[in-house]
Amino acid sequence: MKEIKRIMCCCGGGMGSSFMVRLNVQKYLKQKGITGIEVEHVSLGELSAQQFDLLVVARDIVYQVRDYPRIVELFKIMDMKELTEKMDKALACEDDEYHIK
Repeated sequence: MKEIKRIMCCCGGGMGSSFMVRLNVQKYLKQKGITGIEVEHVSLGELSAQQFDLLVVARDIVYQVRDYPRIVELFKIMDMKELTEKMDKALACEDDEYHIK
């Protein structure tokens, strides 16, 4: 399994919602005491698989990124409980490809 060193948060425009998700992912990592992982945000149009090891997206654009290997899909992008549960699963997963819904 590829180690997760970079997490990309993505939305349609790359400004608002992906930035908020980025802040929450950074908060999650800090609360868990996890270091050594970069967290960035980007628009859908700028996304490239070489940029990240894990992709975090809202459900409204997940169909456009479904071919990427590691995805965390959020139904409520500001829900820390949902983010925490799904990030816990993603970071514990030993598969090279997964889609956590």
